[in-house]
Amino acid sequence: MNTPRSTPDWILEAVSAVTLAAAIGDVALHWRILPQRIPIHFGASGDPNGWGDKNMLLLLLSSTIGMAILLTIAETRQRLINVPLNVDRDSPQVRSILRSMAIVMKAVIILAFFWITDATMRTALGEAHGLGRAFLPLFLGGTLAPAIYYAVKLKRLPRK
Repeated sequence: MNTPRSTPDWILEAVSAVTLAAAIGDVALHWRILPQRIPIHFGASGDPNGWGDKNMLLLLLSSTIGMAILLTIAETRQRLINVPLNVDRDSPQVRSILRSMAIVMKAVIILAFFWITDATMRTALGEAHGLGRAFLPLFLGGTLAPAIYYAVKLKRLPRK
């Protein structure tokens, strides 16, 4: 695709990259001081309700990296993005919207996974008690709002 990225796209790409690096650095920095048993599941209220080995933190970090890679692929190959609308996938306008949507979703998901990783470590170290009540509504809003916004943008485009 030859359409240049918008300034918000570049800003969100930077947010994603910095947050991913911060998550990796955060785990590396705290790994030695983490107890062997850490929270591995949180209820809807954000309180921990499942505990396991600290190696599960590496699985969470790997999942974050995997999601970043998959969404980066999706932003460059918009045909991989499934949308429940009949749109002209060859249209530069549609491809630009789908690319921006993938970039936004990548930033939201990486930020959410960073929040989970950090809260897991802080809870394990006794510095916090879970994700907090704000996590679930912010995560749901952060994923649903862009999905709805971009679906409306796609729906308003002229059909082929």
